[in-house]
Amino acid sequence: MILYLWRNRYLVLIFLLFISIIFFHPKTSGATMTFSDVDWYTYRESIQYLYDHGVVEWYPNGTFGPHLAINRAEIMKIILVSSLGSAIGSGSNCFPDVGNDWFAKYICYAQSHGMIKWYTDGTFKPMQEVIVAEALKMWLEGFSIVSHEIGQGPWYQPYIDFVHDNTIFSKYSLLPNKNMTRGEMAYLVHQLMLEKEGNRTFTNQRIVASSGCGKQAPSFAPTSSVVNGQTRNYITVIGNTYNENVPMKIIFAFHGRTNPNTMVRGYYDIEEASKGDAIIVYPSGLPEEGPSRNRSNPWDIASQLRDFALFDQLVKEFEDNYCINKDQIFVVGHSLGAWFTNSLSCARGDIIRAIGSVGGGTTIGACNGPVAAMIMQNPDDNLSSYAAWLTARDQLLRQNSCWDEIQSVGPEWWNCVEYIDCQKDAPVIWCPHSDSLNEQGNYYPHTWPDFAGEMIWDFFVAQK
Repeated sequence: MILYLWRNRYLVLIFLLFISIIFFHPKTSGATMTFSDVDWYTYRESIQYLYDHGVVEWYPNGTFGPHLAINRAEIMKIILVSSLGSAIGSGSNCFPDVGNDWFAKYICYAQSHGMIKWYTDGTFKPMQEVIVAEALKMWLEGFSIVSHEIGQGPWYQPYIDFVHDNTIFSKYSLLPNKNMTRGEMAYLVHQLMLEKEGNRTFTNQRIVASSGCGKQAPSFAPTSSVVNGQTRNYITVIGNTYNENVPMKIIFAFHGRTNPNTMVRGYYDIEEASKGDAIIVYPSGLPEEGPSRNRSNPWDIASQLRDFALFDQLVKEFEDNYCINKDQIFVVGHSLGAWFTNSLSCARGDIIRAIGSVGGGTTIGACNGPVAAMIMQNPDDNLSSYAAWLTARDQLLRQNSCWDEIQSVGPEWWNCVEYIDCQKDAPVIWCPHSDSLNEQGNYYPHTWPDFAGEMIWDFFVAQK
């Protein structure tokens, strides 16, 4: 059986205590957080807030472990400490797998007050990790913000929609069955506590504008950035419909091993298809001159390719200096650029809304969020194997929780199918095309199809 905290009659009482203890009698020691592993972490302020209120503390080695999955014992502690402070007392041995460990008093308090139930074997399983969907349900129902409603769609959809609509998390970044991390939990609890304090309001109006909105744009479009001490060059095209007060789409277009960014800018056709309605960035690979370019160092592990950092920095810089729609960040690539695009969509699935790739596989498997995808390849391609492309497709199907059922989409000559019953807002379209002539009219099955740019742009526009 699962944790039934949010359904228990004691819950209202607990959260009334929560308001009186935490919000009217906050910890005011002014202690400075000394966690050694959160200085550059996205949710550092939330961790500091919970620490200042005595809700969290560090591990014996001085770390917080923001990227670690949170378990049932840790969630129980956060709930009770944020609700009751130190008025928990002591307890132990209330379950066969709960002795006198650090978490025993929290679990035993909850058990003695009828707040939790056990599994069918009589255990509590304190070390079992909690997935995102369960954690959202626990907290949102616990704070009486979202109630369970039976209807169409997955049981967790109301909770996903709430955190998205209120700009807590983006539904485009959440994998419901992924383990929730300690850092994510800190951020969620922080936002709920702020709302109870009256310091933020849940209006169901999502904010997508980046920090650059309302600012005057740079006089000249940027052409380089320094990443890890190295100057990285790129081409920037600012769409002619750009308005500093209206969030705009941004597309990162990655070239392959042999064609530089100047060349792919000519044949991707994304600019023409967009009609000025996007910012398009064409980053150069390394080395910039020569017959062969790359997106990673030979010693990089799959989940930490060198140019992931390039992408991260460009996203930040453009969001800071231009009015970017943070829910409309797209990536395209061909050949090695497709391999990088497919891999990036997994590693940065919590940032990227959708991708379009032609002729590339992937070498990464542990993904951070769902990504809408249109992937193309000629099955006769002898430069990027069909098997590698299937690997990329299967990664996306797992990433987006898709079933095997498919339906044809688009004109018959596209030869595209869409996998249906994927996670909401995360379709996967698979196009084994037959275009095999390059611009010179020679047989070249590794080519970028003439229709790819317009197809991919239309696919991006459809991802509202």
